[in-house]
Amino acid sequence: MASPSPPSWPHEKHRQLLSRDDYIDLRNSQDQQLNAEFTSVRCSIDLVRQELKNDIGLVKEEVGLVKQELKEFKDDVKAQTQRLEAQIRQSHAYMRNNALKNPSLPIRPVVVYRPEQGILEPELSQFPRNANEFYSLRDPRTDRHRSMLAYLAVFYDVRLRTADYPSEDDSGDDETFLDRPDIVVEKLEDILGLNEDKFDKFRERARQLATQSPSKPIKRSQIFLPDEESIPSTRRQRLELRPTDARDEKLHIHDNGGRQSPKSASSEDLTNARLGWGTRSTPSSRRLRIRHSQEPEHVPVAPGSQPEVPKSETEATVSDSETHAFTSSREP
Repeated sequence: MASPSPPSWPHEKHRQLLSRDDYIDLRNSQDQQLNAEFTSVRCSIDLVRQELKNDIGLVKEEVGLVKQELKEFKDDVKAQTQRLEAQIRQSHAYMRNNALKNPSLPIRPVVVYRPEQGILEPELSQFPRNANEFYSLRDPRTDRHRSMLAYLAVFYDVRLRTADYPSEDDSGDDETFLDRPDIVVEKLEDILGLNEDKFDKFRERARQLATQSPSKPIKRSQIFLPDEESIPSTRRQRLELRPTDARDEKLHIHDNGGRQSPKSASSEDLTNARLGWGTRSTPSSRRLRIRHSQEPEHVPVAPGSQPEVPKSETEATVSDSETHAFTSSREP
């Protein structure tokens, strides 16, 4: 018995099989499409890269221009600063030299400014020390003065026009004429700020003072002193002393229990007692004798308690004077 055949499906009938050559052609076409796509992408990248390089080059050029401009700006600022500093220093030196009157005082050098070199100062060895040496350059007799004059003319760029120094050549070019030192010194005088009239006046004043006889110094004995009468008196006014009755003093002592009160020996009474009396003379019988400042008074003792001691002549005289201190002999 024969086996049955497998059933056939309808879609298998429509299946097409590719040959090897067809497969190769299909893959080649696909590769070409991919290569074309990659090539276009690569070209786009190259274009972007080139544009980026160009932009970077432009940026670098602009940055270089900015740096150059910044450098030029710095140079301009530096040049302006140096020029301003040179002008200030020139003004200070000019004013100081213009104020000089003594020809023996030193001259301050005036600086110059040159854009390619900056601020320049003259060499001190080729600069005159004072006005006397400067004005001696009008007639330079030594090699040092001639070299100094030539150096100053070159340093300060002293150029004389043909109008200042007439010559056969009528050209308007500036020329330096060192064979006319008087004109060069005149130009340098204007640059340095010197004034010859002030030096002449100073010399004239010095000659006048030298011709005058010096005044003799005043001695102490010749110093004028004012009279004593012209000096106002500062004496205190004399105070009148008020006399105190001796009987009041004894009553005051008796009221205090036989002891002397410190008020009777106060500083005020002593001070008034030391002061003089009036301008009129007072009899000795009316003068007050103050003895309580020297020795204490005797306290009266009751009779019969102690034996009575006879007084000496001095004590009797003092007691009699105290009793009759303010008693006039003319009174009844």
